[in-house]
Amino acid sequence: MLPRLGGAVVVALVLALTTGCGQSASNETAGPRPAPDRQADPYRPADPSKVAPRWERVATFAGTGDQRTTSFAIAGNAIQWRVTARCTGGRLGVALADEPAPLVEPTCPGQGFGFSIRTGDAALQIAASDDWEAVVDQQVDTPISEPPPPGATPAGRLAEGSFYGIDQQSSGTATLYRLPDGQRALRLDPFVVTANSDLFVWVSEAEAPRTSEEAFRAPHVQVDRLKATAGAQNYVLPAEVATDRARSVVVWCEPVRTAYAAATLARP
Repeated sequence: MLPRLGGAVVVALVLALTTGCGQSASNETAGPRPAPDRQADPYRPADPSKVAPRWERVATFAGTGDQRTTSFAIAGNAIQWRVTARCTGGRLGVALADEPAPLVEPTCPGQGFGFSIRTGDAALQIAASDDWEAVVDQQVDTPISEPPPPGATPAGRLAEGSFYGIDQQSSGTATLYRLPDGQRALRLDPFVVTANSDLFVWVSEAEAPRTSEEAFRAPHVQVDRLKATAGAQNYVLPAEVATDRARSVVVWCEPVRTAYAAATLARP
């Protein structure tokens, strides 16, 4: 639990890289590394046309035995798509409904992955002798565009501020809301940060971090993995985050251990 703090609130995003950044930001004993040799100008905006590739859900199917799924649509600008097939026993094969060659045939019980670059409308043909599940995700590199959280109104706005870069480049706006059901939400809109994958959003006590050391040493709570490096996106804050006691939301890279960006929030 963060101790009570007064004054301005800061939202700092600590983001983690795919190449060199681990799957979580939990290993924090070694401390942050020095800033890169070519540290970004803290006030230079990131390039909004460069968005890190990300996976987004298209459809989920489940059943027992052989069947053809309903159709789903793969975006024309998708880099690729995958089907994750799971089975409880027997046999399972998953293919495109109009192509006989299977995309994936996992060993049951278990799961497997199949990939395709075909875009447009598609359906899956399932050949199974037991229970199965097939999840379709597509990989895209365009800005995300989530609508505001339901119930996010000016009356529920807790704090707002503009992003600045620390060890990377960033720009945009972060807004904290209290929703009608009592949950707190963080909305980034607009938002852009230097493109990379496997990045994380923290809420922290750091009042206006300008270095990775400042961001790292302050008490913080990890909110979630960053959904996209550009575009409008929402995050529901964990229950243990006391927004009236927080001063920042920080964005972190582990094992590279550098802070990417931050947004200093002021209360209305």
